[in-house]
Amino acid sequence: MKEYTRKIYSLLAKHGDELTAQTMSRITNGQFKFLGIKNIELNELTKRIFENYPLPKYGETLSIIRELFSFEEREYLYFGISLFLKRPKMWQKTDIVFIENLILTQPGWDTTEYISNEVVSQFYEMYPRVASEFIKAWITSKSQWLKAAAIMFQRTFKDRTNTELLAESINSNISSDSEIVNHAIGAALRNYSKSNYKWVLDFVVKNSAKMNKKTKQEEIKWIDSKKLIKLQKTQ
Repeated sequence: MKEYTRKIYSLLAKHGDELTAQTMSRITNGQFKFLGIKNIELNELTKRIFENYPLPKYGETLSIIRELFSFEEREYLYFGISLFLKRPKMWQKTDIVFIENLILTQPGWDTTEYISNEVVSQFYEMYPRVASEFIKAWITSKSQWLKAAAIMFQRTFKDRTNTELLAESINSNISSDSEIVNHAIGAALRNYSKSNYKWVLDFVVKNSAKMNKKTKQEEIKWIDSKKLIKLQKTQ
């Protein structure tokens, strides 16, 4: 174990709380273990660590993150993602393989959402050609987590959203039985509806027949009947 990894392991462990850890684990139906550090506390602790301890050399960073991702408690994984996000200017085109492996390592909705929204989104803007090649492969991957990442990564793009890629990622998985994939579709559409409600509404109406029951249930969460009626009257 690298010295920086050992330091982070110790610092985070000291701030854990057993009762909170048990509660957090129950929320995931016992799927994951936690130290018991709430998100707000973890964010503050992570910030203090970055302020008070020098970052490792970038050449060591990826190895350190791999070590952090080997621990069972989720807080170590969250810190590993935050560490990777500290130096986006040093990311290389080949790091997309590393990013893919992070998504697939002890995968869960928590890490997939974090990585897709913060890491994949930035990487796509830095290296659009390389990222697009991988993202299109993720769309048809056997992994529900890679599919979800491909569907959700544009959630912060708003008016810069590549609607062709968004539509492709959803249409390729629109009949999926995966709860994760369907949740990702719903999240992506609801989020983009804040920037382009008309596009999302048209997309859902056009493709509703192909959507399975789970996906349709996701869409119900964002469709506002008053807005829907108003849009229909103006058409």
